[in-house]
Amino acid sequence: MSSVFRRSLLLGTVLLPVSVQAQEILSPVVVTAPLPQTSQADLVEGSSILSGDDLDRRRAATLGETLRGLPGVSSTSFGPGAGRPIIRGQGGPRVRAMENGLDTFDAATVSPDHAVAAPMGGAQRVEVLRGPATLLYGSSAIGGVVNVIDGRIPDSVPKNGVGGTARLDYGSAAQEKSGFAGIDAAVNDRFVVHGEAGALTADDYRAGGGRTVDNSSMRIQNGAVGASYLGEAGYVGASVSHFSSYYGIPGDEAVHIDLQQTRLDTRFGLYDPLPALEEVKLKLGYANYLHDEIEPTGEPATRFDNDSWEARLEAIHKPLFGGNDGVVGVQSTRRDFSARGEEAFLPATVTDSNALFLLERYDTGSWLFALGGRIEQVEIDNLTATNDRDYTPASASFSATWRFTQGWQAGAALSYTERAPAAEELYANGAHLATRSFEIGNVDLAKESAWYSEISLRKVQGDVTGGVNLFATRYRDYIYGAFTGNQQDGLDELQIGQTDADFRGVEVDAAWTFWRGPVKNRRMGLDGGVDFVRAEDRSNSSALPLIPPLGYRLGFVAEQDDLGFRLELAGVARQDRTGANEAATDGYRVINAAVTWRPFSENRNVALLLQGRNLADEEGRLHTSMLKDQAPIRGREIRLGGSVTF
Repeated sequence: MSSVFRRSLLLGTVLLPVSVQAQEILSPVVVTAPLPQTSQADLVEGSSILSGDDLDRRRAATLGETLRGLPGVSSTSFGPGAGRPIIRGQGGPRVRAMENGLDTFDAATVSPDHAVAAPMGGAQRVEVLRGPATLLYGSSAIGGVVNVIDGRIPDSVPKNGVGGTARLDYGSAAQEKSGFAGIDAAVNDRFVVHGEAGALTADDYRAGGGRTVDNSSMRIQNGAVGASYLGEAGYVGASVSHFSSYYGIPGDEAVHIDLQQTRLDTRFGLYDPLPALEEVKLKLGYANYLHDEIEPTGEPATRFDNDSWEARLEAIHKPLFGGNDGVVGVQSTRRDFSARGEEAFLPATVTDSNALFLLERYDTGSWLFALGGRIEQVEIDNLTATNDRDYTPASASFSATWRFTQGWQAGAALSYTERAPAAEELYANGAHLATRSFEIGNVDLAKESAWYSEISLRKVQGDVTGGVNLFATRYRDYIYGAFTGNQQDGLDELQIGQTDADFRGVEVDAAWTFWRGPVKNRRMGLDGGVDFVRAEDRSNSSALPLIPPLGYRLGFVAEQDDLGFRLELAGVARQDRTGANEAATDGYRVINAAVTWRPFSENRNVALLLQGRNLADEEGRLHTSMLKDQAPIRGREIRLGGSVTF
C-alpha cells in the first residue's frame, strides 16, 4: 500500500452514500420501472438506488430511517419504531411504499405512529423514484415511489445449487442487536425454494447530550418461505411471510404498538406468449394486518385492522417500429380497514380501485421519448354511514431525454396527475393520543390535481459524475392537515382541508474520483449534494406545515479491493418557514464514519463493518417529525456488523 494512500485512509472516509458511487451514479437498472432494462440514465426525474455495501451502511430498523438523508428524502420519524419516507416534502398517502412492486398493505398512511410493514433486515435493494409515478402505481404515488426488493420469491437458480446471506449487527445507542439469515436452494435446475428469518431488539435509545428517550424500545421479528419454478417459457412463484413489531411511542403517555402482518405473494410470467408480446407479468398480493395500541396499563385501547389485496397485470409489447417499446397494464386493489376501541377516530371503510395504464417509449439513440396515461376508478364505502364517495383520477405524462454528447444528457418531463382523497382524510373524527391531536376529516374533499414539471442535466460517465434536477408542482385542491389553534378533549385540533399549493425545489449531487492507483482498484474521491424544497399555500403565500429544510452532504472516500474508509459531514439548515401553529426547528450537522473490511482476499463474500454515527453527539431534531421535541435524533453511536454471502 502506497504511503500516500495509507495516509489518506487514516485521514478519513466518505459519506454514508448519497446514492451510488462515482462510476455507477446513473447506470443501474431500475427494477421498479415495468419496462425491461430501464436504467437510472433513462429517467428524467431524480432517483436513488441502495444495494450492497451502500445499503448495509444505511440499514436501520425502519424504512424512513434507512432512507433519510438521501437526496430529497426525509422521514416522519415517529420514534425509532415508526418512520415513513417523505419525498420532496410529500408524504403520507402521496408516497407509495411497496415491497417487490406491490403495496406494503399496512396502516402507515393513516398516522405517522404506524410502522411500515417492510422489514429492512432482508432488503436486498431499495429504489426511490422522486416525482410522480402515478401512471404505473396509482394516485397514491403522486409524490414518488419507494420499492423494497427482497428475495422471498427466487428469480434465479443459485450457481452452486445453494446461496444465501447471513448478517449480524450491533448498535451502542440503544444496545441494538439484529440478525438475519436467508437461503435459496435448488431442488433441480428449474425449481428453487427460499427461507429466511430475522430479528431485532433495542432498548430506549440515547439522544445527543446523553439524554435517554423513554419508551423508545422495540422488538421486530420476521420470517418467510417461498418457491419458484423458472422455466424457459415462463415462471411461477409464491411466498408466505410474517412480520411483527412491538415498539414504544416516546412521550408522556407511554403508549406501545403491537403490530402483526401475515402476507401472501404470487408471481407469474410468460415469455413471448403471442407474436406481438415480449412478456406478460402478473403479480398478486394479499395481507392480513392488525395492530393494537397498548395503554400504559398494559391493556389494548384501540385495534386497527387492514385486510388488503392488489393485482397487477402487465403486457410488454415488442417494438412496433424501430426503437419503440411499451407496456399496457391493469391494476386492481381493495383495502378493508377498520378501527375499534377508545381511540377509533376512523370508521370502518372499504376502498376499491381499478385502473388501466399505458406507457410507450421511443429511443432514437440521441433522444429518448416516453408518453403515458392512466385512468382509475376509486370507490370509498363508509360502512358506518351513508356518505360514500367515488372518484375517477386521470394522469398523463411526457418526457424527453437528449444525449447531446458522450456521457452527458439533458431531460425534461411534464405531467398532469390526480389523486383521490384517502379514507382517513375524508372520515377522521376523534382523539388520536399518539399524535397528540384531535383529527377532523372532511367528507366534501374533491380530487387533488397537479401539474408537475422537471428538468435535469447530468454527466453519467467518467471520474466526475453528477447532476442537477429542478422541479415544480402546482396543486389545485391540495389536501393537508393544519392545526387550528383550538383544542378538543385537551388535544390540539387538526383539521383536514384543501387549498391551492406550489412545491418548488432543486437537487444537486456530484462525485469526483480524483486519484486512482495502479493495483487493487485503489481510488480516492469526494462526493456530496444539496437538496431544497419550498412549499406554500398559494391562497395566502404562507408556508405549508412539516416541510423538510435544506439538506446537505459532503464526503471523502478512500478504498481498495478489500478495504474501504468513509467520512461524511451531513446536516440540515434551520427551518423557520413554518405552517400555522407550527414551531421553527434549528438546523444540525452530524459527522459519520465507516470502515468496511473484507478480511479474506480470496473470498470477498465475507465483510466486516465498523461505523461511527453522529460522532460529535449532536442534538438534532427533524422538522418533519410530529415528535421532534420528544424524540430527537440518536446521539453518538458505534455500530459493528458482519455479513456472509454464499
